[in-house]
Amino acid sequence: MKLFGTSGIRMKNLTPEITYKVGFAVAQLYKSVVVGRDTRTTGELIKTSLFAGLLNGGAEVDDIGIVPTPTLGYNSRNYNIGIMITASHNPSEYNGIKLFNNDGTAFKPQQEAEIEQLIFNKSRSEYNRANWNNIKRIWNNEKGIYNYNNFILENINLNYDNDNDSNNDNNSNNSNNKNKYKVVVDCANSAGCVVSPYLFTDVGAHVISVNSHIDGRFIGRNPEPNETNLKNTINMIKGLNTIDNNNYIGIAHDGDGDRMIAIDEKGRLTDFDKLLAIFSKYIIEKTNTNIIITTVDASKCIDDHIKDLGAKVIRTKVGDVAVSEELSKYSNNQCVFGGEPSGTWIHKDIHLTPDGILSGLRLLEMIEYYNKQLYELIEEVPEYCNLREKIPCTDDKKHIVMEKVIEEGEKVYGVIVETIDGARFNLDNGWVLIRPSGTEPYIRVRVEGKSEKVAKELLNKGIELVKKFV
Repeated sequence: MKLFGTSGIRMKNLTPEITYKVGFAVAQLYKSVVVGRDTRTTGELIKTSLFAGLLNGGAEVDDIGIVPTPTLGYNSRNYNIGIMITASHNPSEYNGIKLFNNDGTAFKPQQEAEIEQLIFNKSRSEYNRANWNNIKRIWNNEKGIYNYNNFILENINLNYDNDNDSNNDNNSNNSNNKNKYKVVVDCANSAGCVVSPYLFTDVGAHVISVNSHIDGRFIGRNPEPNETNLKNTINMIKGLNTIDNNNYIGIAHDGDGDRMIAIDEKGRLTDFDKLLAIFSKYIIEKTNTNIIITTVDASKCIDDHIKDLGAKVIRTKVGDVAVSEELSKYSNNQCVFGGEPSGTWIHKDIHLTPDGILSGLRLLEMIEYYNKQLYELIEEVPEYCNLREKIPCTDDKKHIVMEKVIEEGEKVYGVIVETIDGARFNLDNGWVLIRPSGTEPYIRVRVEGKSEKVAKELLNKGIELVKKFV
């Protein structure tokens, strides 16, 4: 597709001309729309042009302002669709648009294709335009955050007495219970600022908020929650826990709050796959379900960590849309959770929008359930070595290269290939995944091995295989 990628529209210097066309096309199909945005400096510009297109196409709009994506997704249930203006974890010069159905799920590729068809392949005479005397209105809805926060608090189950206050400090039981959880919340100066620190406080945590004032330049850190960008926050947690053994953990979000990554009590960024593994085990034990949904690039440590529970892992294409589609195939008695190793998790038993804030709160539930520290739970997960590389490949060659990789790869690795998303080769001592990037001119090679030596051997074979055909 020309505009939509693996997660909506995202581009550097997104123009108001494009967003006007998107709004106008959307309004041909949907007349009741709720819109939110993250904190990027171009957000107001993009929102204004989007609104112009929506109004000209005959739609009525509720503006809920700066909100995280999960807040927008939850509020979409009261409208035909929701539109989030965000570029998620991308740097500040990017912006984008993500469309949501009124069940909270992101638009599927066929729905996005329908919007592109309207933008690029219809003549002007086929469009419906609003006349001067029936143009709808833009409403400022200030209850979007309020509605979402109340909903989340109703669905979080932590053993904390919110009636405790400073007057009860003489009561040893109450004082021990007060601020049971100690959390550093890092919101990347973006949409999570208006929700996340407050909800963690509301459930009884002592919260230190970092990068939690709104600034679309992302002056505190780049919004992708990785080890490089979170270095200062990691050092803060190490310092806090060195001083008086407070046992702080960290919860960090991306630009729109649909992702979460944790920092443990030892000041270590938790491995995405291991975090997904321990939470999967918790969900299975708590809900008595027996299926976890994840993507083809997720570690085998997830399978290993839940196998004694009689549960199984089902893998989909990369992307939260694919995870939510697979989740929808099962009843809540079978499966209620799916997630990507990027920290994008979907809690079907609560709502269907990827939600990094909810994920962080449920992490506290898990810690309480096992009565262990986060680092202890992480250290219970089997260790694998993951390596990755990307090989330049123009978009027009990707399809041909992948056909050759699938054909030749079965001979190289001696196993039957899985083609759910790219080519995955499952071996006794690890696996290899070769897939084209959906957003960049690269073929990506990711491998996992039981040792670093095995992983390096698998990676070198994968790189050689791709380079043979690029």
